Amino acid sequence: MIKIAYKKNITQIYYDDLSQRKYKDEAYKTLKELFDEKFKTEFECTLDDLLYGSFERLQEIKDNLGDMSKREDVKALFNYETKFQKHISKFFEQYVEVHTCYFCNIEFINTFMTKNEEIKNGFTLDHYIDKGKYPYLALSLYNLIPSCYTCNSKVKRVHSVETLSPASTHFDFDNKVKFKTFMQNRNLLIDCEEDFTLLLKEDFSDIYKQYIDVFELDGRYKYHKYKVIEMINKRKEYPNSRIKELALLTQKTEEEVKQDLFGEYLFENEDLHKRPLSKLVRDISEELGLG
Repeated sequence: MIKIAYKKNITQIYYDDLSQRKYKDEAYKTLKELFDEKFKTEFECTLDDLLYGSFERLQEIKDNLGDMSKREDVKALFNYETKFQKHISKFFEQYVEVHTCYFCNIEFINTFMTKNEEIKNGFTLDHYIDKGKYPYLALSLYNLIPSCYTCNSKVKRVHSVETLSPASTHFDFDNKVKFKTFMQNRNLLIDCEEDFTLLLKEDFSDIYKQYIDVFELDGRYKYHKYKVIEMINKRKEYPNSRIKELALLTQKTEEEVKQDLFGEYLFENEDLHKRPLSKLVRDISEELGLG
């Protein structure tokens, strides 16, 4: 739902880190040495491609190499669970902004400090392209999406999503898909959740339909219709005339008053990932004439 916020120069750091990790059971050879020795010629791609190739490049590699779920030698080299999981999680804690689930924007998945001053995190790393069928993509930076337990383990699981990923530079879910209430009543006479519908609506295409379906976003967001009712009630209390009065009284801009009343991220695109339900709040605000 939200494009991932990566820190600068992340790809080279990621490659340098993982490619030089050694395998005790392989005479302490590095990942790069073992890949070049065993698979470089067969795969017709580089370790660079596999570790930090763009999401589109990973899809090309997947289509070229196909299902390798029965290749034990490939699974052994790109063994995410045993050899790399903890290490990669720590990397994401340091180099990727992790606040809310990038798939749903419902749950916090942030890092935190324990009483023993140990850094922990609330995210799982989902393999957007299934690592079971395509084990050679198990370590790929842009195949790993920081997500909540619900998205990763309860709804997506091993389902394939063939459309764009939050890791893709072309991912534009925020602009292409909007929360809509389809309210018929212009006077906002909404008293309960049954008085309106809340759906994600994509105009003029269905590129993200599979994404919405796989992550059960429409069904999961029905629970949060209470948030929409809160916003509607507040909007009735603060029409544009009242907002102008408050702006004059507080010597703030009307935009600042709206942010104070309805949410900090009404007019932001880059920081939507920092708070749960921020896209919902921003989209409904636009529908209520606040944008």
